[in-house]
Order: sequence, then C-alpha cells, then structure tokens
Amino acid sequence: MLGVERTIKVTPRTGPIDALLKDREVVLTFDDGPDPKRTRAVLDTLDKECAKATFFLLGNQASRYPAMVREISARGHSVGSHTWSHANLVELNDARARDQISRGEDAVNAALSSLDKRSVMFRFPYVATTPDLSAQARDMGLLEVGVTADGADWTRISPEAAVDLVFQKLALAGNKGVVLLHDPFDRSDKRTALLLSRLKQDGYRIVALETTNSGR
Repeated sequence: MLGVERTIKVTPRTGPIDALLKDREVVLTFDDGPDPKRTRAVLDTLDKECAKATFFLLGNQASRYPAMVREISARGHSVGSHTWSHANLVELNDARARDQISRGEDAVNAALSSLDKRSVMFRFPYVATTPDLSAQARDMGLLEVGVTADGADWTRISPEAAVDLVFQKLALAGNKGVVLLHDPFDRSDKRTALLLSRLKQDGYRIVALETTNSGR
C-alpha cells in the first residue's frame, strides 16, 4: 500500500511545490472535475492505496455538483480551483482573467463552506500563464501550483501510454515532482490505478498538500 509519506501544509506564500520535494516524492493532482461518476471512481481507486491527491476543480462544475466537492474533501483530499470555465487566461484581458479566477474560486469555496474549509491553491488552465497573471493570482491570495509531469490524458492516448509519459517526464525532472491527470475523463480510474501501481513498483512516495481550515 502506498499511503502518504508526509504532508506539506501550504499557504498563499508557499513557494513552488516541486522545490519542496525530495528524491522520488510526488504530489498527485487531478484537473477539470468534479464529475459525480468518474471523480468518485478515481476517489475509490485512490482509497485502495490510501493515497491522497489535490483536485483542481472548475467553478462551473463545482457549482453544478457541490456535494461532490464536499465528498472529495471529506475523503481526505485537498481542493483547489481551476477558473470558472477552463478559459485560457493568456488570451483574456486583465478584467476577464480576474473574473475567471475569482468566479471559479468563489464557486469552490461556496461548496466547501459548510465544512469550514477554503481553497487557496490554484492552477492555470493549460498551465498557461504570464508573469503578470501569476502576480495577479498571488495578489488574490492564491498559491499557483504548476505541473512537472502530465500524461496527456486529454488526448486519445491509452492509459498505459499516459502513465509511461508521466514517468518519462518525472525522470527528466530528477525523479520527483507534481503529477497531473484528469478525473472527469473516460478511463480516469484505470489511469489512476496504473499510475499508483507504477509508483509503488518504482519506489516513489506520495506527498499530500494541506491547507489550514481558514485557508490563509
């Protein structure tokens, strides 16, 4: 069983996550949810290995499925925001970019409010940002979480090929980093199971991210 090696408590002032990781440590992250059926299948898969992850949720999905946002948190995972509708913020003016960020954050926090929790972690859609956009996110009290190794699972790539790609990118980054998959896609649970099996086989350890109840 993989479990969790350790937990890093984060605030908006925490630096780049990958810089805080040791050899063969990874942070698991999932983008673009929640989806009641597929996200829950990913959660069930993580539970089998007692593994914890951070889910970066779209505001429009969080607003549609607030109970699913709470379930992710109640099952021991961290929640971050991912804009309202997955807009590429690089293509928007400052006002529209800020609106995408704030609406997404507000929707996630509205869903979490009954648990006395707040999101402070944020990921740019397509991991596309500029120095000005990153500064804007910081000014809004958010911690930007980047990506070291993604499996390109938004394409037609097979689950096996997606996991192979993750490990190729981890190797290039010194065998540690932030891993990205997506939870609301077809076969997301299978990709997750393959990833966890390979992490265990190759001697990797999972690091969880956690915020305080206040989120600040």
